[in-house]
Amino acid sequence: MSSSGAPCGACKFLRRKCVRGCIFAPYFGAEQGAARFAAVHKIFGASNVGKLLLHIPLGKRCDAVLTISYEAQARLSDPVYGCVATIFALQQQVILNGTSILYIPLPHEITIDLQVLFSMDIYRFCWGGQFASHHQYP
Repeated sequence: MSSSGAPCGACKFLRRKCVRGCIFAPYFGAEQGAARFAAVHKIFGASNVGKLLLHIPLGKRCDAVLTISYEAQARLSDPVYGCVATIFALQQQVILNGTSILYIPLPHEITIDLQVLFSMDIYRFCWGGQFASHHQYP
């Protein structure tokens, strides 16, 4: 429950009374929390997210809620790939920007081993080789 006495965004969305010690209150504020929680609830379910948060140390819950919220929004916009589509698009930008390094004049003191840079398999680096070798990307 917020300090103003208003229910948190999650309890407002679920239409229930927000009690002291509500697991969602610190992360889904009374103002905009209901809209953010709607996506989380639709994708993961309130009960599942509540149980998950109980198992996460208090200091890491904020990061977990941000991640869960981002994944829920990504799943709503892309039900098949979710945030993986965003990760893939960003990886492609890194690869494209990496190739443009070839055309940027560098000061003589800076040396870059481009062969090593471009031989790195970014998918193997990010997912330990398990994900990229078995999945097609958009």
